[in-house]
Amino acid sequence: MVNLISGKWYPKDSSVQYTAQLTLTETRYEVNIVSDETSDSLDSSQNIDGQWSQVAISDRLGSTERKLTLADGSLFTTHDNDAIDNFINSSQGSSTGSKWSLRLHRHETKMTSVLTMLVLTIVFVFSFIKWGIPWTSQTVAHALPQATGDFIGKQSLKFADGYFLQPTKISDTEQQDIQSRFETRLKRFSGDDRIHYQIHFRDMNINGLSLPNAFALPSGDIVLTDKFIELSKNDDEIDAVLLHEMGHVVERHGLEMLTQNSLTTMIVILVLGNPDGISEVATGLGTALVSSHYSRQYETEADEFAFNKMLEIDVNPQAFVDILSRMEDYSTTVTDTKDVDDTTHQHEDEDEIDNEKVGEVEDEKLSDFLSSHPNTQLRIKMAEKYSKCFEQGLKVCK
Repeated sequence: MVNLISGKWYPKDSSVQYTAQLTLTETRYEVNIVSDETSDSLDSSQNIDGQWSQVAISDRLGSTERKLTLADGSLFTTHDNDAIDNFINSSQGSSTGSKWSLRLHRHETKMTSVLTMLVLTIVFVFSFIKWGIPWTSQTVAHALPQATGDFIGKQSLKFADGYFLQPTKISDTEQQDIQSRFETRLKRFSGDDRIHYQIHFRDMNINGLSLPNAFALPSGDIVLTDKFIELSKNDDEIDAVLLHEMGHVVERHGLEMLTQNSLTTMIVILVLGNPDGISEVATGLGTALVSSHYSRQYETEADEFAFNKMLEIDVNPQAFVDILSRMEDYSTTVTDTKDVDDTTHQHEDEDEIDNEKVGEVEDEKLSDFLSSHPNTQLRIKMAEKYSKCFEQGLKVCK
């Protein structure tokens, strides 16, 4: 079977074009010059033929001109894409790459194939974000040396001290009591002798409000705020939160979160093609760490770590519920009070405050600590479960 395809022929490394006809057999090709306008410059004895398997064919893109690079380096172009496609399918001499490219083009022109690939792409991206990035982050975080966590932790603490933490007003005696109790009661649960735990006392005062908070850095530095100490009614409540923060350090949640944020940012930069954004990655690291916006999984792991250790040292996990609830109540009170005061000020010339607005304010429950520790009620239920195990004298709660 012989196939004739009309087009243009260009000698190797030349822009001179000739109207030509490509003759195709089962395994070979031959180019015949049709136009005689520039034939004087062409050696009529030149043999333009060869094996079809040696021809490099450009991918099909709609109805645009197809380019065939021949064995001698010359070029044949044609708009007769269907003829080229038919010959690729029928000829055993066609390369595997050409056949695969043709199949891909056919799928690209079918709406069902396009929709299928769109769904598969969405599923892949979702799966990678949900499972791929966390798995990669966990693997990388646990492979990093402790020196990396030490460096990041110290720099993050310096950042926090410079921007939103103030010197503590807690007495030296109370600080020493907490430090001593940590050394004798809790430090044995450090998980890694290379982690050097150190408790820091700071006052966190934002917009005139003293906030209760506690957060841990990858270095093992744990920050307790003055308001948190003030709201704590006993040593067990402080120790419960300290164990929770130790859980974050032992499980390397800080490094995981840092790796995950960095990986996500880099992927976005690569996709969007914005290399200038790389410089913004380092800027957000300190803020991301000290704000402690751990995921639900991180919080659950840290809670379980704390509750299990509390059973070992005969501390009722109810202490964690008590301090958590008290911090929520405090945060709700100060937030509602501030919002009501703002609303009252806006209506100081009116006879009464808009009751609907006040109702909305009263329903709001904002807390810096709880915003970084989501699903409070679920966490309280878990603590109550461990508390029942404590009351039964169990050291392991299932």
